Amino acid sequence: MDKKNFTQYNDLIYSSEELEKESWDRLVIGATKSKDAFHTPCIATLNQNEVSMRTVVLRKAIPSERELRFHTDIRSNKWLELAQNDSINALFYDASERIQLRVKGKALLHFNNEITSEAWNKTTLSSRKCYLTDFSPSSFALAPTSGLAEHIEQENFTMKESEAGQKNFGIVSIRVESIDWLWLHHSGHRRAFFDYKLDSFQWMIP
Repeated sequence: MDKKNFTQYNDLIYSSEELEKESWDRLVIGATKSKDAFHTPCIATLNQNEVSMRTVVLRKAIPSERELRFHTDIRSNKWLELAQNDSINALFYDASERIQLRVKGKALLHFNNEITSEAWNKTTLSSRKCYLTDFSPSSFALAPTSGLAEHIEQENFTMKESEAGQKNFGIVSIRVESIDWLWLHHSGHRRAFFDYKLDSFQWMIP
């Protein structure tokens, strides 16, 4: 992604529509390149009256559907929290370009359907092993542990054996309702808000 200078992020030169498209282009890159700054966003869910936050791996960005996806264990707290309250926020930050995206939306949980089956079949052996523990994520333990059997931890198992983990595999889709874009610059920050519920793209005071 080409870096922009200060004047290019002014409303007279760089339109909010172009900026909205660029934001999704960045999200697509984040989903496909593991070293990209947008590859590992922080997501926030609600646990009754408290906010829970954690880092996830962005697996897919679909601009035409305004949708983001990440994988998770269906036994995890975030899955259970989203089953109770589908409100979800995601925070992306590129420190090198000082660009932040705050994404707000509603979560749709996928389990044991065509979407999860397709994703599972493309999942590598290394990624599958985290779904092979007999213990639920966030369970307490008596000592530091991955919760995995030693041969699984060392990846001494086959793809056929890894199929046992599919029963724990789920996908969270974020149906994006808005994106709050922020660019930090010493000469003056720039901010824009893309509201998909109101179909409105507007510049904001940072």
